[in-house]
Amino acid sequence: MKVSVIIPAYNEEKDIGKCLKSIKENRYKTFNVIVVDAGSTDKTVDIAGEYADKVIKAHTNAPGPARNLGVMESDADVVAFTDADTMVKSDWVGEIAGKFHDPGVVGVGGVLRPLDARLLDKIMFKINSDLWYRFTALFGFYQLGTPNCAYRRSAFLKVGGFDESLSMLEDTELSLRMGRAKLGRIIIDKNLIVYNSARRFKQEGYLRVFLRYVKEYFNMLTNRNVESKHFDTIDH
Repeated sequence: MKVSVIIPAYNEEKDIGKCLKSIKENRYKTFNVIVVDAGSTDKTVDIAGEYADKVIKAHTNAPGPARNLGVMESDADVVAFTDADTMVKSDWVGEIAGKFHDPGVVGVGGVLRPLDARLLDKIMFKINSDLWYRFTALFGFYQLGTPNCAYRRSAFLKVGGFDESLSMLEDTELSLRMGRAKLGRIIIDKNLIVYNSARRFKQEGYLRVFLRYVKEYFNMLTNRNVESKHFDTIDH
C-alpha cells in the first residue's frame, strides 16, 4: 500500500529539514513525500528539495488549499499529513499504512507531543492534543489534527478534501464531514504519536491561542467565516 506524506510549508527553513529527515528515515518503504510551498521567501524550497520527492510551489495564505494540491499530485492509496515544524518516529508511516489494511477504515488520527517542551507544554498538549481528541471521538466529534493524520485518498476526494474557504480548523471540519459521510470508520490511535513544535504557544501564550480557537470553533459550527490566517499566526 502506497502512502504520500503531504506537508504545507511557508518560510520554514529552520525546521523543515529536521521534519523531512525524520520522515525519510521511516522504515516503511512504499511512500513518497510531497511538500507544497506557499510562497516562501527563505530557503524552504531549497531545503525541501534535498529530501522531498516532489516540491510544489503554490500561491495561498492557508494550509488547506496547499494540502489539497498535494493530494491531487499524489497517486497513493493513502494520503498522510504532517506539518513542517513536526518530527515523526521511524515507524510512523508504517503504523498509518497498517491501519488502512482494514478496508473499512477511511481516516486515522493520532496525538501530539511537544518538541523542546516545558512542563506547561507537556501538560497542555496532553489535555488539548490527546485526551480532548480521544474524548470527543467517543461522541462522533472527530478531530484529526493535520500534524498527525491520514485518509484513504479515494474517500478524501469523494468528500471534497479540505474546505479552502477556511484558513484554520480546516482539519477538524474535514474530519467531521468525513464522519457524516459514513464512508467507513475513523480511528483515533493514542499510540500514533508525532512531536510538534510549541512555538505558537510560546509566542502567543496558551490563553490567547485558546480564546482564538474558541471563537473560530463557534464560527465554524454556526457556519460563520473562520477569519484567522493560520500561516500568519506564527512568527517565521
